[in-house]
Amino acid sequence: MKTNFKASFGRRISLANLIAQSGIIVTGAVVRLTGSGLGCPTWPDCAPGSLVPVAGQVEGFHKYIEFGNRTLTFLVLAISIALFVYSFMNEKKNIIVWSFLPLIGTLLQAVLGGITVLTGLNPLTVMAHFLLSIILVGISAKIYNYFNDQRVSKSLPKVVDNYIKVVTLVGFAVITLGTVTTGSGPHSGDEIAARFNLDLRVIAWLHADTVLFFIGLVIGLLVITKLNSESNHVYKTTRTLFVICLLQGFIGYVQWFTDQPWVLVSFHVIGAVITWIAISNLALFSSNPVLKRLK
Repeated sequence: MKTNFKASFGRRISLANLIAQSGIIVTGAVVRLTGSGLGCPTWPDCAPGSLVPVAGQVEGFHKYIEFGNRTLTFLVLAISIALFVYSFMNEKKNIIVWSFLPLIGTLLQAVLGGITVLTGLNPLTVMAHFLLSIILVGISAKIYNYFNDQRVSKSLPKVVDNYIKVVTLVGFAVITLGTVTTGSGPHSGDEIAARFNLDLRVIAWLHADTVLFFIGLVIGLLVITKLNSESNHVYKTTRTLFVICLLQGFIGYVQWFTDQPWVLVSFHVIGAVITWIAISNLALFSSNPVLKRLK
């Protein structure tokens, strides 16, 4: 009974960590998309001399949106602490090290968030803020896979193994180009925030072309894993990624041709997080020591 409880708690706390690390990306996007990025114009205070919003702030309702996102960071931190403590007390060395990363990463995110505010939402810091979160989501997906006991020891043919590594790398490039596109677009988080000095149409086309290339790679992996008996256990994960990519691409094109309404952009951010979780799950089949599943 005690062993079952420990295993169940490990699954639940690792899932909570994955949800929290993913959710904070979405709430951060809502802050930016509602123009609330400087709702708390300083850091660590929300207003000069006050950690919380105060009456009469010129930022109006934006201060509550930004402060709410800051407050959620404490929840993410608490969950990451619980995950690390549980792993430290009950698990092997490798998972203890990996479970420490969401904790230290969340602390770094808080500091980077402060730098982002103090630099007036510089698009480079906003981009770094998002990409660090994406990395933490990938790490959290790996940790959840360990506690959920979805470990497949069957090795892959070298060509398939290398193919998965390429898909993972290109997938990360797609997300990175998405952040550059965002940093060149209209949703800056505040009307005074700077933008990348890039042609939005060119960057958006480059991002879209990279997405199409990525989907082509996924289709290729679908065919290989379906036909190759030594790698067909990867097929289901690849198929899930393919469906998610189609939905995400559809949302991306619709938001572009409807002049990027913030609601659709927020769904695109959610889609990016889900896509990256699917990519991370696929990467777990790799032999790369950083990507492969924990044992």
